[in-house]
Amino acid sequence: MKRKLFSMTGVLALPLAFGLAAAAALTLAGCASLFGGGKPKSFVQATDGGEWSTISLRDNIGFDMAFNEVLDVCAKRFEMDMISKDGGYGRTNWTYRWATDGKTTEKYRCRVLFKFSADRTRVDIKTEAEWGGEPNWIKGYDTQLLATMKQDISGVVGRTVL
Repeated sequence: MKRKLFSMTGVLALPLAFGLAAAAALTLAGCASLFGGGKPKSFVQATDGGEWSTISLRDNIGFDMAFNEVLDVCAKRFEMDMISKDGGYGRTNWTYRWATDGKTTEKYRCRVLFKFSADRTRVDIKTEAEWGGEPNWIKGYDTQLLATMKQDISGVVGRTVL
């Protein structure tokens, strides 16, 4: 009686299984990037859209100039949705191109808000972000956008420390 020492079916099945698993993983990765993948690392879930960040205005800048400078910084990156100079407030439209390497996505959007204090010595800024897409947006804020806008706005109206 002859015994088989190994089966060719088993030898071929193992590489075939690994090959199919690798192909499936690559296909899923491609679909994830095509449909927006996961949420950006800079997204933080928060029901209130995040905290306000305060910038103290330098002493030699009046409200009119400060408001115009802050508005200019925001308008260079975003379209403006609401502007109230009397109220010291501005809000940008939602953008679907932040944190996406310039590609439009329907799964992530963010915007910037600013408001001046009643005594016009500070400006508060805040970012709002939503991830997930219609109709299931998850509210939060974007830490990278907040850091970028705070740095840019501080550079034009903020107090400098010597």
